[in-house]
Amino acid sequence: MKKLKNWPLSMQIWLVFTSVIVIIFILLSTYFSFTIRKFFTDEMYNTIEIAQENTIQKALGETGLKEEVITGAASNDIRDVKHIRLNFSNDEANLTKIEKFVPNKANAELFLKKLKNQAEAQTVTTKRYVQITGSGRVLYVIRVNNDKKKGNFIVSYMWDTYRNSLSRNLLRKLFTTMIIALIISLIAAKYLAQKLVVPLRQLENKVKKIGIKQWHESIDIDRDDEIGELSKSIEEMRKELVKQDEYEQTMLQQVSHDLKTPLMVIRSYVRAVEDRIYPKGNLENTMKVIDTEAESMQKRIKNLLYLTKIRYMSKHISDFGKININPLVDKVVNSFIYNEKKIDFELNISDIKILGDEEQWAVVFENIIDNQLRYAKHIIKINVYEDSTYQYITIYNDGEHIHPEKLQTIFDTFNKDKGGNFGLGLDIVRRIVSMYNGTIKAKNDEIGVSFIITLKKDN
Repeated sequence: MKKLKNWPLSMQIWLVFTSVIVIIFILLSTYFSFTIRKFFTDEMYNTIEIAQENTIQKALGETGLKEEVITGAASNDIRDVKHIRLNFSNDEANLTKIEKFVPNKANAELFLKKLKNQAEAQTVTTKRYVQITGSGRVLYVIRVNNDKKKGNFIVSYMWDTYRNSLSRNLLRKLFTTMIIALIISLIAAKYLAQKLVVPLRQLENKVKKIGIKQWHESIDIDRDDEIGELSKSIEEMRKELVKQDEYEQTMLQQVSHDLKTPLMVIRSYVRAVEDRIYPKGNLENTMKVIDTEAESMQKRIKNLLYLTKIRYMSKHISDFGKININPLVDKVVNSFIYNEKKIDFELNISDIKILGDEEQWAVVFENIIDNQLRYAKHIIKINVYEDSTYQYITIYNDGEHIHPEKLQTIFDTFNKDKGGNFGLGLDIVRRIVSMYNGTIKAKNDEIGVSFIITLKKDN
């Protein structure tokens, strides 16, 4: 049998509606069997007792109660209550009366014996009984006098056919109601499924377009329910994909442009050297230019590859532990300490640990310090400290201020200022810091510029 989840949505909804109605029908039927039937039985006994009492009241003042009293006009109505008067000593007369509703003589004798035993054992004036005969079930009430052995007793009875008729009618109506409910549920299920399926199919078509990169058409499902929430999530995903696509396109164009220049320089210089022409005066200086351009290309390609690596690592951040930042900064600074501009480094680093991968944080410090060296005049200061909530890393240089408009975009992709190589270094820094739920910003001080990294403690 095919699984329910593989069925059409309208069929699933209709099946749920149908199942609920069937379950309700079964519960009602069970309730009817055990509760409603009992109610009808009690009502029939009440009817018998009231009819019996009325008959006794009518007989008061007469010389004796008639042998058989029929409530109302004589009829075969199943709702009629009939009464017979039996004597404890006159079995022959009693048997004649019993045979009127228990035709079989042997069964009538047994029933009469049972009635006499019940009447003799009865300790109250009236008591309810039931008897199954060949014609059906008989509900009866026995009324006895105080002096049982000298007196008579009255048996008032009513056939169970009336209760069964009520039960069948109620069951028939219940079944008819269930059929009508099933038909209504089919219509309601179809309507509900249509209301659900239409927006879902719209989403399906939109998602298919996103799958083939046709994602510039917005997704707008005007609903406030779960489908509306789903459409909003898909719309956010679409916007993110559009942004990522634009980023990749921009990167491709920028990479192509930025790699083109050093390649042209290298090729032109190589051809000149082949012709024994030295654009920089001699072979040594010319080869230095080629080496510098090749190194620049290598750095750019390394940054591009590292951007891809960051995306992978961001999915495995939970695998990282904590690293001691002091030796890490010392190691990075030592690689820059012998720089052409002879910039001094001043370190003030608390003995703290931060979450992350040592290689990634080394890249953060390398890229920031590399940027700072292009602008610093005499000194770069690195300060690492923490308070009860946050950890702070500040890297300061005493160079010129950053233009206020640039402060907001300095960490964007391909944002280059004078001396910038490729515009990816600070973007990589921002991505790594963001990966650890941190923030980074640039701030103009009274003299110089500070880059400030803020991390939430115990990340």
